[in-house]
Amino acid sequence: MSFTKNFGTNWFATVMGIGIVSVLTYTSPLALPWQHQIGSILFILVNAVFLISLLLWFMRWILHTDCALDDFRHPSRAIFYGALAMAFNVVGNAYFLVGTHLLPFDQALVISKSLWLIGVAVSCFSVITIPFLLFVKHEVKPEDALASWLIPVVPPIVAAASGVNLLPYAGSLQTPMTFFIIALFGVTFFLFIMVSGLVYFRLVYHSRLSGQTVPSLWVEIGPIGMAMSTVCGLTFQTGSLGQLAPLLRPTALLFAGSLWGVGWWWIIMSALHTMLHLRKSGEGIPFDLGWWSYVFPIGSFTNGTYALEKLTGSNFFVVASTVQLSILWVCFIIVIWNTASGIANGRLLKSKIPLSETPYLSLINKEL
Repeated sequence: MSFTKNFGTNWFATVMGIGIVSVLTYTSPLALPWQHQIGSILFILVNAVFLISLLLWFMRWILHTDCALDDFRHPSRAIFYGALAMAFNVVGNAYFLVGTHLLPFDQALVISKSLWLIGVAVSCFSVITIPFLLFVKHEVKPEDALASWLIPVVPPIVAAASGVNLLPYAGSLQTPMTFFIIALFGVTFFLFIMVSGLVYFRLVYHSRLSGQTVPSLWVEIGPIGMAMSTVCGLTFQTGSLGQLAPLLRPTALLFAGSLWGVGWWWIIMSALHTMLHLRKSGEGIPFDLGWWSYVFPIGSFTNGTYALEKLTGSNFFVVASTVQLSILWVCFIIVIWNTASGIANGRLLKSKIPLSETPYLSLINKEL
């Protein structure tokens, strides 16, 4: 029961990581050996992990309601409601892109739509509630500004990227759904710019990130990839945009192409920070579930590269997609192996440190 008491929304980061690797493997633009079989196995796995996580999370609310409510009093706990929202959207998208090949199409589509609607609702809750609590209740300092602050504001753009795939099946609601998706995109994208400014300020004017917090820097790459996916995806769903439709493709090429460059800047900067701590004179990067920041954000950016490949038909982006998928798989194997080992030996289930000593992203596997 102690694990149920300590089980927070942070554990849904595993769902996000497994789900995006499943989808990207299954839909790789370059035909790969066993890609559909591997993608299908991961699809089954992400469903199992998602259902178990939901069960434990509901049990926590029922058996330990005070602990669950207490999450909202702490910025380091509250931010992970964004992970819960994104988990719904990632699994829902997996049902559309993978599940429709394994289940009857109509059945998989209904599940995908249902999960998307739930994901949108939780995304709106996350992007409104958590920043509001940060503004009026939580006490933070400038040096506390980490890229993990993006976690509660990113879900709307993940919902937007997933919703684009469902537009052809929206019937008479296609036009309002299109503009709703654009609104979801706008909410996250402009909040992303503002939070990124705070993160940049913190990196410049305060001490360098510690080994425990350095994985948080990779979170920056996530919304960049989802922005690329959303804008590129909309170019194939122009029926509800009327006279705006002809302008969308050149706009998407310029916008997504520019973001692709920004994404690589963040990847290089994050990699340099990682290597800084992995060298002999560095602090090291102790394993915790914060390492899933090496999976979903890289997967999100890879998804954006897939979208650019589909939009341009360029072999350059086929090669880039394959390289990024390879990097993603290396990170995924390392992180999921360590996660499974940590669960098997009980370290991830029992590890506890005082809240006051807990950096934001490393709280992900600590006592709640």
